[in-house]
Amino acid sequence: MSDRRNTPVPDELAAVREQIKRLEERKAELTRLLILNEDLREGAAYLAEIKVIKRQTVDMKELRAMYPEQVEEHSYPLEVTQVVLSGITEDGELISARRFKKDTQP
Repeated sequence: MSDRRNTPVPDELAAVREQIKRLEERKAELTRLLILNEDLREGAAYLAEIKVIKRQTVDMKELRAMYPEQVEEHSYPLEVTQVVLSGITEDGELISARRFKKDTQP
C-alpha cells in the first residue's frame, strides 16, 4: 500500500478490511491446528489451552414464529451506523465493493 498520507480514506479502509479478512482466515486456520494437534499447543511465549464452553442461545426466527406478539413487545429499535464502500470503475460508475474487488483482481 502507498504512503497512508496520500491514500484516500475510503481506499485505506478497504485495504484494512482486506487485511482483517486475511488475518481472520489465518486465525481460523491456527485455531483449527491447535484444536486438532495437542503437540502444537506450547510455544516459546504462549501456551494454548483448549476449553469447551457451554452457553445458551435463542433461536430468534423460531421464537418470532411461535410468539410474534411477545417478541414484538420485548424488542426495541437499535440504530447502527455503518460505512458501506462502493467501488468506482474507470468510467466513474459505482459498483458494489465485492464486485469491484472481484473485477479488479488478477
